[in-house]
Amino acid sequence: MSDERHSAFGTFVTFLTGAAIGAGIALLFAPQSGEETRKQIKKVSDKVSDDVKENYEKLSKEAQKAIETVKTTSEKAVSQMKSFIDGAKDSLKKEVRDEIKAASKKKASN
Repeated sequence: MSDERHSAFGTFVTFLTGAAIGAGIALLFAPQSGEETRKQIKKVSDKVSDDVKENYEKLSKEAQKAIETVKTTSEKAVSQMKSFIDGAKDSLKKEVRDEIKAASKKKASN
């Protein structure tokens, strides 16, 4: 799942980079004045910048959700493991007490 997101993000960034380069080259070869070309380059640059910021924010939120999910799952797992260990310790203590009582009874009967 993480690899899919990373791959999708990489593909998207590659697409945006290609689009920006293609738009820049198209503007540079277009028959217009330098001022018009600079305005168009700025417009495209601003658009790409806004798109990157928007997608960064989306991915950041998704990453935060994933981190919270991992944190919650880990906390549950640790809690369950502690409960298991506590139960095992209690069971072992009981068995040891029972063995001691059985040994004491056996000694007393001899």
